Amino acid sequence: MIFHTRPILEAILPINLKSQNTGRGNAWYGTAEARRAMQEALYPEYNRNDPFDYPVGVLYTRVCGVGQRSWDNDNLAISCKQLQDALTALGWWHDDSDKWLRCLAYRHDTSRRQQGPAVMVSVFRLEDE
Repeated sequence: MIFHTRPILEAILPINLKSQNTGRGNAWYGTAEARRAMQEALYPEYNRNDPFDYPVGVLYTRVCGVGQRSWDNDNLAISCKQLQDALTALGWWHDDSDKWLRCLAYRHDTSRRQQGPAVMVSVFRLEDE
């Protein structure tokens, strides 16, 4: 596992993830609209335009706000998809293929509710790269 090292980049993003546990179907436009909204909310403060030149691992931590509860990890992974696409568009990595994003992990943090709702993104350089 790669996450025993310090992150090379860590940011708490003012994003309130929505549960995607309603069945996604084949419609792409809802997810594209959510991605666009996240990208606009994060621009320009979180715009990098300097993608990592090596593969990275990413840990997405959903910081639960007051009254929010944890979800199943598979639902959290699905819900982070639009955020990952927004970060790709903001230049965090070249694209979200396995060439650049090799290890993705998801978790909840209910210990910092006053900071939530938010998503902490921790980026790690892979040791074998």
